[in-house]
Amino acid sequence: MTKPSFAGTLGERLQIPGEALGELKLSVLGNHRALIENHRGLLHCTEDLVAVRGQRLHLHIYGAALRIEAMDGSDLLLSGRLDRAEWEE
Repeated sequence: MTKPSFAGTLGERLQIPGEALGELKLSVLGNHRALIENHRGLLHCTEDLVAVRGQRLHLHIYGAALRIEAMDGSDLLLSGRLDRAEWEE
């Protein structure tokens, strides 16, 4: 298990949302769209898997016909059939 960062621990104690501290934020609309905020780069992208790097965790989204609709330095909009999301340390 990864030791919590100082910023993460301080954020929890001060009740500051993780996304304000640069943590990944995943917002899902139904099972066809996802917005990933605060990413630090794309790790993998195919029609059935999109993986992004976060500050401390990686996020893997599995599905079918996955497609990146838009992406900038910190946000990524994904469409397709979303089956599941997994967090990896």
